[in-house]
Amino acid sequence: MPDPDTLTGPQLEGWHCALCGRRLLADQFLGSVEWTCGSSTREVELWVCRPLCGEGSDSA
Repeated sequence: MPDPDTLTGPQLEGWHCALCGRRLLADQFLGSVEWTCGSSTREVELWVCRPLCGEGSDSA
């Protein structure tokens, strides 16, 4: 599971893959992590490419 402190905003929001950082066109749920920003902690869902990163025909 990726460290949420190393992820970008779009990765934390589910717009980009939590593993490779590419924009998600088709996705699958990876899991949830707790992310802390300042004094606020929230649970965020992480999403990844489907098929999993690098397994699709468009990977290069």
